[in-house]
Amino acid sequence: MTRFVAKRVQFKSGERHSVLSRVGELPVHEAVLFLARFRTTGRRPNTIHRICDTLALLYRWLDGSGIDLLSRLRRGQFLTAPEIHRLVDIAQYRADDASEEANGEEQQKQVVNLKSVRVRRKKQELSLQPVDVASHATRLRYFTLYFEFLVGYYAATLSRPLKAQLESDSKGVLAILRAQVPKVPTKRGTRQGMTETDQALLLEVIRPGSPANPWKRPFVQYRNWLIVVLLLASGMRRGELLNVRLNDLSPNAPILRIVRRLHAADDRRLIQPTPKTRERDIELRPAIMKAVWGYIAMRREIPAARKHAYLIVGDDGAELAYKNVDRIFADIRRACPELPIDLSSHVMRHTWNDRFSEQAELMGLSEVAEQRARNEQQGWAEDSKSAATYTRRYATKKGREISLRLQEELDVSDE
Repeated sequence: MTRFVAKRVQFKSGERHSVLSRVGELPVHEAVLFLARFRTTGRRPNTIHRICDTLALLYRWLDGSGIDLLSRLRRGQFLTAPEIHRLVDIAQYRADDASEEANGEEQQKQVVNLKSVRVRRKKQELSLQPVDVASHATRLRYFTLYFEFLVGYYAATLSRPLKAQLESDSKGVLAILRAQVPKVPTKRGTRQGMTETDQALLLEVIRPGSPANPWKRPFVQYRNWLIVVLLLASGMRRGELLNVRLNDLSPNAPILRIVRRLHAADDRRLIQPTPKTRERDIELRPAIMKAVWGYIAMRREIPAARKHAYLIVGDDGAELAYKNVDRIFADIRRACPELPIDLSSHVMRHTWNDRFSEQAELMGLSEVAEQRARNEQQGWAEDSKSAATYTRRYATKKGREISLRLQEELDVSDE
């Protein structure tokens, strides 16, 4: 079975892109042309890579099912309705599981033991890990876009009869595919910010020198504590923090600047952390800024760290990556099971927004003033409604308070 993989590449200019390749062979030509459309329209590298991953899943399924789609297209033929239904089904599962399910091993044998096949398929069904509805829907939409691209690309090379046949066949089958795209619930997740008790516990566990601290080296303890403090203090995303350079800090004021640097040539990370929102200045308390400069003094003691300008580094001096931040929070969860099981860098962002709502209420800000202030601090557009996603715990708390006050008006005494 040919293995198709989505590969990240970086050009000399610093630009990141993704290509679909067969292992040991050149990239898939049609996929290169398709992905180029997203590149020229300015789609982010991580978005393009997710599309490329989707194409890799498609090509693995085609290969495992023994379908030579390009040969069919050259003959004016397309996928059949049953094949589309099988593709829709396999797209419900994680890519690794799906490729195992579609390996077609049973079809390669001339003599098949039906009992062993049933047992193997039963085991596969039990081990398959489904993706969420939104991911399934996204995969099917990109399948549809790619099929439309292929049909148009190959139809232009065919004779009129074959072109008409291909367009007619594909139209009906693609209509079936579009109809299978599941509806994604409008409600977005259930992640909430941390309670004050959990925040205090978190900061105590990771306090440098704490007996409960999961890390041993002083530099690592201090850096990881600072990461959590900065995330809680500013509500920034992990990518924004990992993108901060030393010259983004003001030497004369407690200001940290969030700057967009897409395709930075001097960033050695293949998956470059970049801000998703607008550039902005974040003002920090002097005590927190003092902690930042204290960390920088420790950072200067690492020779490799002096070769680049990124603020957050590993103990080897290399720029920290997304996966490193994820490991930090995994270490914290293991060290303190009492903390929320979904504790992550993004939970820090939810927590900041809850605390922002509480402070806005104490200050008596109007709803409009609160929204504008929050959007400015988070880098959202002025009319953004993103706050609703990040203030679920606060909204739940206020809803309960209002409900209890309403209940106070009810006369339920036995007298």
